[in-house]
Amino acid sequence: MAKISIIIPVYNTAVYLRRCLDSVLNQTHEDIEVVLVNDGSTDGSAALCDQYAADDSRVRVIHQQNGGLSAARNAGLKIITGEYLGFVDSDDWVLPDTYAYLLGLIEQEQADIAEIAHEVAYSEKHLMKERPEKIEVFRGEQILVHYFELNEFSVGFRLYRSQVFSNVSFEIGRINEDVVAGFLALRNADCLVNSNQTKYFYYSNPVGISESPLRLRDMDLLYAGERLDELTVDSTDERLRKLALTKKYRSYFTLLVKMTIFGCSVELDQKQTERELKVAIKQHYGFLMSSQMPLNRKIMLTGCRFCYPMVKLAAVVYRSFRR
Repeated sequence: MAKISIIIPVYNTAVYLRRCLDSVLNQTHEDIEVVLVNDGSTDGSAALCDQYAADDSRVRVIHQQNGGLSAARNAGLKIITGEYLGFVDSDDWVLPDTYAYLLGLIEQEQADIAEIAHEVAYSEKHLMKERPEKIEVFRGEQILVHYFELNEFSVGFRLYRSQVFSNVSFEIGRINEDVVAGFLALRNADCLVNSNQTKYFYYSNPVGISESPLRLRDMDLLYAGERLDELTVDSTDERLRKLALTKKYRSYFTLLVKMTIFGCSVELDQKQTERELKVAIKQHYGFLMSSQMPLNRKIMLTGCRFCYPMVKLAAVVYRSFRR
């Protein structure tokens, strides 16, 4: 039975951690190594990690000073022993057959990576959508084309042969760290198999990070876009190049929408940031409109380009409705 290592960074998620760990440890595939990286937690998470390690020999714990998600994942990568590798965030959870299913896909297609669908959930009582199984296989540079077209950049929805991460690390001090590291790992793969079956649940805290004001660190999204541009600049695949540029230029639009809806933190000069993002959107509007962005995003993009005051008014109405 192949050994699967699961890296779980932990930072002040004691209230959710049992749900996460129980879902991973109760897998139908039993040969699992769980690497918990306690990243300087102060809420009791550290003791909970140690408790699980004492109760289950498959659990290993690293305690380190707070260094962020990237530092925690990198620490886990240094000590894993499994032939296969997965990542789970400590407030998320998976179905009992998740890793048996992913491993089966890899073995069936002789692939390096298998990926599943995920759903955003507010509790474990979330009602999952059921759909007929659909399997797709991608090889070579088409893996990277698929990566952009799928537009799902989290490393948590995939199972990797550990060797594809042998020369990959997460850049410390930045958010959106999955975007570039995930691309580099996929670039090392010869074959990827995709399934539309949902087995990973991403926990959405109603007062979570995605609904916070635009912060300085959110601008790392622009950095990720720049890196993907650099990493694909020599590609002869025109579609891959266009998708990478779409990701890069779309980042300005994403940040402007976030600021419009949720406001801007004092870390940034709101007027200057708004002006710079609007200038970039104006510059790349034609390119984005010719891209594969969904129609509803193109409508909002057009509003930001030509009638931004109306978009701001709609955002005020939206915030009032949510309250």
